[in-house]
Amino acid sequence: MSGLGRQTMSAVMALLFVSMAMPGCLSLVLGREMMESARGFPEVREMSTPYDLSHTFVVDGTEVLPTQVNKSMLQKIPIDHTVNEIIINFQTSVNYYTGDSDPRSVHVKLLWCDDNSANCDEDNPIYEVMADNGSYPQTRTELSRNLNPFEDGMWRLTVDGSGIGTNTGVGVIDFQDSWVLRVTVIRPCLAFPENPEECTPTIDFE
Repeated sequence: MSGLGRQTMSAVMALLFVSMAMPGCLSLVLGREMMESARGFPEVREMSTPYDLSHTFVVDGTEVLPTQVNKSMLQKIPIDHTVNEIIINFQTSVNYYTGDSDPRSVHVKLLWCDDNSANCDEDNPIYEVMADNGSYPQTRTELSRNLNPFEDGMWRLTVDGSGIGTNTGVGVIDFQDSWVLRVTVIRPCLAFPENPEECTPTIDFE
């Protein structure tokens, strides 16, 4: 076999190997880039996209008795068919909890929504926690595509909470209620040897 023939066969085998390693079919865009621009053989990796909606309640330190305040946060999260896993870490810290009459709480919901982040499925939350009984312990929830099929869309993560906190500058009496909410979306990406520090989501090649 001539040198050109060997090079062509190597390129074809490389493309076949990548197509087997990637979920779904190898896109024509990727194949064209490798064949036309002579880019090196890519490595399939996983990339993590983090979202942090954590919050700490701090009230004006001039108040003698701290008042409860409310806080709401929203994050739109794009989900496509290449997403493998979604990891949710959540916990709350409530100081001086007074029992059932204490109104402080944190409510977290993750909803499927269409590509415009509208028409959300309010009746079937993908993830929901109501922390209304004092401090909520640290929990890690893993949503896997293998166990929980993901529907494409612009998902919506919301958190609504209430708490109190002081900032008088006197450490022994200051305290702050808080919550930690971190979400990580994991999807495959391709890193080419010409620029190994950069990993492009495989969805970009479709």
